[in-house]
Amino acid sequence: MQAIFERKPSDFCLQDFEVSKTIRLPVEVFEDVLKNPIRDYDFIRENIDLMHSDNNGVYHCLLLIGEGKNDGLLVESEGYGYCRYASYVPDASALTSPALQQLNELMTATVDYIVETGTQNTTEGNWIISFDELAQQTGFEHDFNSMDTIMDMLHEREEVADVALGDSSIDVCYYLDFCPNYSGQPEETVPEPALAAPVTTLRDLLRTRWEDIHLMHKEVELEVPHTIVELDERTLTAAGKEAWQDVLNAEVAKVYTGYYGLQIELDKVKPSRLEEFSAMLAGYCPVSDYEKWVAEEAESPTQSPEMKL
Repeated sequence: MQAIFERKPSDFCLQDFEVSKTIRLPVEVFEDVLKNPIRDYDFIRENIDLMHSDNNGVYHCLLLIGEGKNDGLLVESEGYGYCRYASYVPDASALTSPALQQLNELMTATVDYIVETGTQNTTEGNWIISFDELAQQTGFEHDFNSMDTIMDMLHEREEVADVALGDSSIDVCYYLDFCPNYSGQPEETVPEPALAAPVTTLRDLLRTRWEDIHLMHKEVELEVPHTIVELDERTLTAAGKEAWQDVLNAEVAKVYTGYYGLQIELDKVKPSRLEEFSAMLAGYCPVSDYEKWVAEEAESPTQSPEMKL
């Protein structure tokens, strides 16, 4: 996504506007307007009568959109054939559909309500909100498609560790740092050393070759973890290290022998991403992704079924 940034702005003068007409341009024409906004254009001159500032100070504008692009340009030419007044819009989809704008606002308000209510009320780190409560408090009426979007938006929030969807409610697990009323027993106080030990990440551990390991999450109990047959700093390609850098940068809480064998407990990473990473290394991902992320010299996991196409 792109935006316009002003150096040391004195203020941002926001202006009320209405879109009088949307004009879809060939992408090369749209990009030319962005590069040469003070050049005269026929499609602006032909619609001069649709652009003006009314008695209430509202700008009546053209919305220019390039084919296949998400961004747009609002233009009020004030009687001229060029962009005398213009505003760049990084995502113009909401302007072309008021219904979509209302849906976006409803989705955002619903997610904000879920996160704020949960973090401020939980004493254990998780909070369940019913669909009926959401409908009453935010006006959100759930259905299959919209609930998928809500789940994705919740996963994107930094406060959220994991989300589970029930038949009539949403169960959200939060990182404890965002839960002021967490009532867990305080850990035994240990005097801090003069110099804190550096944080060890999974990336650091991969300097050594590991075999038959299981990646666990410190705060969230995962389903039966996948066995990773071999893992070291040469297992992933450059693209793989880029795609999974959040997992590689996870903090190592401890390494121990547990129920599943050799287990590495990680923190500061979303449980869903940790689970997806282990599944990918076990072969449960599209072949194209596996070939892109896993180096050729690494042997394919012998315990995994055929990878999904």
